[in-house]
Amino acid sequence: MKLKRITAVLLLSWLIFQAGAQPVRNELLVPDIDGYHTLKCDFHIHTVFSDGDVWPLTRVSEAWREGLDAIAITDHLEYNPHKKYIPISHEAPYEIAKESAQQAGIILIKGTEITKSMPPGHFNALFIDQATPVHNDDYKQALREAKAQGAFILWNHPGWKAQVPDGPKWMDEHQELFDEKLFHGIEVANYNEWYPEVLHWAGDKNLTIFSNSDIHEPMSDYLLQNKTDRRPITLVFSRERTSESIHEALLAGRTAGWFREYLFAREEILNQLLEESIDVSITGRNEKNITYKIRNHTDLVFNMHFPVAGSDKFLPGRSSILITLPAKENHDQVTFGNLLSRSGKPVVAQLSSLMKP
Repeated sequence: MKLKRITAVLLLSWLIFQAGAQPVRNELLVPDIDGYHTLKCDFHIHTVFSDGDVWPLTRVSEAWREGLDAIAITDHLEYNPHKKYIPISHEAPYEIAKESAQQAGIILIKGTEITKSMPPGHFNALFIDQATPVHNDDYKQALREAKAQGAFILWNHPGWKAQVPDGPKWMDEHQELFDEKLFHGIEVANYNEWYPEVLHWAGDKNLTIFSNSDIHEPMSDYLLQNKTDRRPITLVFSRERTSESIHEALLAGRTAGWFREYLFAREEILNQLLEESIDVSITGRNEKNITYKIRNHTDLVFNMHFPVAGSDKFLPGRSSILITLPAKENHDQVTFGNLLSRSGKPVVAQLSSLMKP
């Protein structure tokens, strides 16, 4: 009990230090869809127990402040550059962070990163029981052990230039792992990049889409260096706000990758997010033109392209715009250029279809 109290005090102290006199959480506004809870998640995070720069408690407080619902600390099994100062313990990050995560209302998923050269590269195993038995020089045996523990396994940063300088490649080794069902998902976005080819793979092979931070430094440094106000996030459409429901949703492929202004997902998911995010109404009409008000009540953003030259619009989060379009057939067709089910395949809709009854 004394250790739990100390852990809670450390977390609270860190939150207060980071946010000033009072810790503040940014409540990200993303709509629920089709009866599912939309959970904001990051399934690829590092700490000092591998090659990260921060203690596990810091990852919890960062996630809380940024409005996340769930995280997985996925320290490397094979790479431990701080071992001179911090004993190697593959179970420690989860054990250290779990009590604080519970108190902060963050769902903490136990995970690890299987770190191999290419092929096949790096994989995250989520929902494991124990990380230590997964450590194996043979990558197939490592993945098989993770699978035996009931893990959900995803292929990390398949376009990482340090391993594939000429771009993502689906190699024979990946096909063998795929055929053996040794991985189920793939990162379309990682850290500060995304991979158009991989979005096609996800669609063709029915792989669950992820957008993860792969954060090593303090998150404040990442946001400053990359000139953004949000880490890459995986949206999970979950029946309940539990680890078990997240696992089920990942297996069912109910995710979206949220990276900068982009959303990557199956077409039906993108359409539902769009319908739940914006309201359209007509504010003016005459024989030649119709004026629409488009209101976005979420933190998502929308790049809108209309058939009329010069009428493209950017709709920021929590804002409204007006647009006047010619009153003719298909005048209100709009292409949402940042909502992608595949590279080069954005969502297309009619403004009239987005009007609420």
